[in-house]
Amino acid sequence: MKPVPDRKLLVLETDYSLEGIRQREIEHSILCRDLGGYFTHVWSVHPFATLVTSPGWTPRFGTPVKHRLAPRHTFIEGKVGRYPALKHIFALNFLLSQAGLFLRLRKLIRRERISVIRAASPLYTGLFGLALARSTGIPLVIRVGGNHDKFFETTGRPLEPRLWHGRKLEKVIERFVFKRADLVAGANQDNLDFALANGARPDRSTVFRYGNLVDARHFTDPASRGDGAKALDELGVEPGKFLLYVGRLEPIKQPDHVLEVLAKLRGEGFDMKAILAGEGRMRDQLAARARELSVADALILPGNLSQSALAQLYPAAAAVVSPHTGRALSEAALGAAPIVAYDVDWQGEIVETGITGVLVPHGDLEGLAKGAAKLLAHPDHAKQLGRNIRERALAMLDQEALDQHEREQYSLLFQRFGSPAKPLQHAAI
Repeated sequence: MKPVPDRKLLVLETDYSLEGIRQREIEHSILCRDLGGYFTHVWSVHPFATLVTSPGWTPRFGTPVKHRLAPRHTFIEGKVGRYPALKHIFALNFLLSQAGLFLRLRKLIRRERISVIRAASPLYTGLFGLALARSTGIPLVIRVGGNHDKFFETTGRPLEPRLWHGRKLEKVIERFVFKRADLVAGANQDNLDFALANGARPDRSTVFRYGNLVDARHFTDPASRGDGAKALDELGVEPGKFLLYVGRLEPIKQPDHVLEVLAKLRGEGFDMKAILAGEGRMRDQLAARARELSVADALILPGNLSQSALAQLYPAAAAVVSPHTGRALSEAALGAAPIVAYDVDWQGEIVETGITGVLVPHGDLEGLAKGAAKLLAHPDHAKQLGRNIRERALAMLDQEALDQHEREQYSLLFQRFGSPAKPLQHAAI
């Protein structure tokens, strides 16, 4: 049997704790990181997971906890603080916890001969990853999943306010990390353009799209997913009688714009409800705004829904309203849903007015409402747009092609670095 290179990956990411991953049924987004066996083992690390986990999941303070997800996958959850006795001195406790995690990960990298570190942001995880990479002599990859400049333009807020307190300092950090990363990968062209404008080197930059992160259920033909009666009944909606938004309930995602669209549509006589699936700091604000708009009875806030439920909801929606979504827009497109979206981030790469949906200028709330009304008024045309966007999504988000592209990029990275991978005898991919 031909020897298999013993490549190993360490991922630093703060999007979801393991608890959140299991609630959402998005384990695939973690397990796909081995790229079909290209990496013989992957350690996924949330540096301060207990900032977002429920009290019953794991103690808030202490040392990192390891979870074995699969033969090739380990998930490590760091703590928001090291000692319970210091819980009222957050900054010091956090620093002690992170210093301890850093030393443990550095020891892990050396013991396991980890080949490469990947961080999900040029900010905290990027700095953390850069320090680990330079202290252990292995390459650093930054995968950029957002356009931080547009986030600030939209919200007026820094990305990580508790850590850096201002956008000016964040910009300094971003440029520092991007210039020193050995590979920068945008989740789409817009995100990559942000990185390039902030110091990433063009000859060491690429795009790693969302496709291989998407659960396989979303690739299934919508016609074969069932009628979704159970999911619809639990939410109290009927097919073709609801708008759907899936994403974090956070200012950058502008879920409040979906509420405004709902109010305008109901004012025009459309008997619609709206499902805003997700969690976030805006939940109470959205409920209050719904009362102000007299649409509280038509607003459904179910929290995070499972992938199986979402796979059935997308095809049944009258329209998916996407002010600003990432992976969820991929899922909606694969579900052949009629989509109205702002032209922000990567959304214009897949939504094209009159061909695959309705795209309006970013922030044009009136246009967003008119686009949704057009889809509701012409359901046959809307269904055709849905079929078209599914075809585009299947081509753009082909999982095997995206895996192959990532494998090629990592191989080029290892060649530049002088491959750290040692042949592993008798390994099966």
